[in-house]
Amino acid sequence: MCLTLYLATRDEQPLSESPALRVEGVTPAAENVRQWFSLPAVRFIGADTGCSCGFRHVVAEEPIEYWDGMFDNLDAKQDSMSALVGLIRELTAAGGEVQLYPLWNDEVDVKPKGTIELRADTVDPRTFFFVEGFFYRVQGDPRV
Repeated sequence: MCLTLYLATRDEQPLSESPALRVEGVTPAAENVRQWFSLPAVRFIGADTGCSCGFRHVVAEEPIEYWDGMFDNLDAKQDSMSALVGLIRELTAAGGEVQLYPLWNDEVDVKPKGTIELRADTVDPRTFFFVEGFFYRVQGDPRV
């Protein structure tokens, strides 16, 4: 079983692929994941692993904060995390919102455990990670 990350925006995002990040359409088997998003354009986001397991993540029942030493090798997943944070910042640069939902690939019908709200300028690619099963709302700077 793999972690699967979905990202939603107001406008459709182009499909793309690089060694660190893939932006793909939602597969027919995962279409039900759209029910959790309020933004219409949903994409699957893959890491250098092909799936989304290449993004740092933990399993927990409530949001937790990063602490030094939390992950054995921070550099191991840095390229994909940096590319993802870059995409988030690009998509929110004009004050927009990005919604993200990291979940196990067979749990598209499972309601999120809760919502985590962030500002894009506070998302640090060196320390950012997902808490599996939580829904993320990332806002850009509204003053832009």
